[in-house]
Amino acid sequence: MSFRTYLLRRLLHIIPALLGLSILIFVLSRVVPGDPARLALGPDATQEQVEQLRREMGLDKPLVVQYLRYMGGLFRGDFGFSLRTRRNVAQDIKEFLPATVELTTVAMLFAIALGVPLGVLSAVRKDRPEDHISRILALIGVALPRFWLAILLQLLFAYYLGILPTIGRGPAPPVRLTGIYLLDSLLALDFRAFLIALKHLILPAFALSVGSLAQIMRLVRANMIEEMRRDYVLAARSYGLPERVVIYKYALKNAFSSALTVIGLSYGFLLGNAFLVETVFAWPGLAFYGVDSLLFKDLNAVVGVTIVIGVAFAVVNLLVDIAYGYLDPRIRYET
Repeated sequence: MSFRTYLLRRLLHIIPALLGLSILIFVLSRVVPGDPARLALGPDATQEQVEQLRREMGLDKPLVVQYLRYMGGLFRGDFGFSLRTRRNVAQDIKEFLPATVELTTVAMLFAIALGVPLGVLSAVRKDRPEDHISRILALIGVALPRFWLAILLQLLFAYYLGILPTIGRGPAPPVRLTGIYLLDSLLALDFRAFLIALKHLILPAFALSVGSLAQIMRLVRANMIEEMRRDYVLAARSYGLPERVVIYKYALKNAFSSALTVIGLSYGFLLGNAFLVETVFAWPGLAFYGVDSLLFKDLNAVVGVTIVIGVAFAVVNLLVDIAYGYLDPRIRYET
């Protein structure tokens, strides 16, 4: 199978997944108890006013008609009207999405930059003190509640040491092109704004990354131990290649292929589950916006946020599949 055919098949797999997601979240948002029109207008509104808003929102129509109307608007870029913010949901997503993308991307970079070297070290130093310490840290990282770690980091680095900010993203860069402060400040060549944005990112990104960091570290360790026992590693050593070359050029490349799947799943998980960290650090992101919308029963916002996160999750996994197929051509031909 050619790489182009492999890529096309992966793209076609996304369509039914997203369609199923849209149907599921749309139905669930409609069957949750509570009247969104009543919640939006408040207890003092008359029944006539509530019924009028229900008609305006199309809630008086059959569920199938509501779904088809919503999907028709969605293909035109219309996510519907938010009852909570009184704006089009697309505007809200455009405002809040960059903050979450920035937070989760930096968190994922932390997880990869720390998890992979620690996993390699743990595998190379198997059953030695470095390995035991790394395994204990990985276990703590998996079990540690994110919000509790976030509070501890705030107390240590913001309250006691006073070297990092506690909440928020800081002031926006002078040029706002993408909404991602690190990128916008670099595009504007404003390195002071870049450092300010980075300082605000360090604590929430690290708190969010710990679980994924531990998973990546454990997987890389297990895969590296397996790869180090294979014949090609023994052959490379017998040829007199430096140990660093054997480990990082040959063994790590094959061990890292399996970790790509976990990285893709972790990124999607972080996008949808960043609300606890965003709440603790008052981070104005999409996850926090989605939770508020769910509590308010803001139907259009809930569906819009879920679909956007689902699309992001699918795109990330597509990129992982592409990288996986590139690193290991056997995957393309076995699929």
